[in-house]
Amino acid sequence: MASWRVIDASFERSAPTTAQLPDDGRPELAFAGRSNVGKSSLLNALSNAPGLARVSKAPGRTQLLNAFSWTLIDEAGNRVATRCVDLPGYGFAKVARQVRDAFAPMVEQYLEGRPSLRHVLLLIDCRREIDERDMSLVDFLAARETSVLLVGTKGDKLGAAERGVWIDRTTSLSGVPRRSVFLTGARTGIGVAGPRSLLEALARTLVVPR
Repeated sequence: MASWRVIDASFERSAPTTAQLPDDGRPELAFAGRSNVGKSSLLNALSNAPGLARVSKAPGRTQLLNAFSWTLIDEAGNRVATRCVDLPGYGFAKVARQVRDAFAPMVEQYLEGRPSLRHVLLLIDCRREIDERDMSLVDFLAARETSVLLVGTKGDKLGAAERGVWIDRTTSLSGVPRRSVFLTGARTGIGVAGPRSLLEALARTLVVPR
């Protein structure tokens, strides 16, 4: 199996609407989930660039569509140019209501009307179960035949047995195939293989052989 890695990662722009994102047709991966679930931390871990996406301790800081450019390469020299879009999080009450209410149409417009969107990474804090809001997004994407990967974050907070239980439970509740459920822990590096296998799973679906 080819081993993929990111050889170039850079911030492109923040956009208040889908129309203001770069439109060069490169395949896109969207990072979604509740506020403060660890979207920026995972994006940085996958990019091998700790400071690429700003990590804030204040939930609700991501209020725009943030686009990042990636170039991936495998051992055979195959390259894939892709884009990651960090979406505003949901479920944090302290964000001003008028701002919070603007998140939903912004995100829905992107998920529904972006032809270059290939996969959505739905991040879930593994210290809790997948909830109604998460499932609403899973159902929304399934209805549009958009691929979704479930990524448990903060896996370093659980013991080994608990991690297995979480993966089994999440697979059962969501109906998402087991191969599309991952567990990561950015702070201590638990599951360093998690981000790597996630990256490889994504790259295999995007590569066009030379």
